[in-house]
Amino acid sequence: MSHSARPADQRSALCDALDAVVPTAPTLCEGWTAHHLAAHVWLRENEAWTVAPAIALRQSGRIERRLEHVRRHHAYADLVGAIRRGPAGLSPFRLPGAESLANTIEFFIHCEDVRRGSGVITPRPLDLALENLAWKRSAVMGRLFLRGCPVAVWLQRDTPGSEPVRIGRGPDIVTLAGRPSEILLYLYGRRSAADVDVIGEPAAVSVVERARPGF
Repeated sequence: MSHSARPADQRSALCDALDAVVPTAPTLCEGWTAHHLAAHVWLRENEAWTVAPAIALRQSGRIERRLEHVRRHHAYADLVGAIRRGPAGLSPFRLPGAESLANTIEFFIHCEDVRRGSGVITPRPLDLALENLAWKRSAVMGRLFLRGCPVAVWLQRDTPGSEPVRIGRGPDIVTLAGRPSEILLYLYGRRSAADVDVIGEPAAVSVVERARPGF
């Protein structure tokens, strides 16, 4: 069964992945266990009004302290159950359209953080709507995440006849080829786990692979 672009489906997939591992399971998020990731998702949805200003003011220490507080004071199973039920109270994620806009890709990526962090390397079957959404997001986020990269990067999806998307300028060219969802994972920094063909001269490929995502 393929997974759809409906945010509810991606929410379920993320929670299923979290339920399938122990709280201390590693993830693709450096330094984070599954419990850290669950706390992050819960905090993002349920304390958005306090987290957003801290992000805007680049108060990463404040966010990390709050994340650690949530992780220490909320059992893993309770956090996963709360995520499965969805945000409560006055969360902006309950506004019409917010779930689709903000969570579909977020949950897809974090689901893969859990799955692939625990050693599952087979990509999930995704429907065309989700792949198309990932392709649109790749074009947008690629320009953000690779800004300042001195190498021109071409994104090439695996659909026959699809036109590539060019990111940046430079005398050297590197092509990222594969399923849009896998290209998106690569752009979001999950490079070692993404099933993407990275094509170009070794020196140019090295520059792209060392580039830090711009978030």
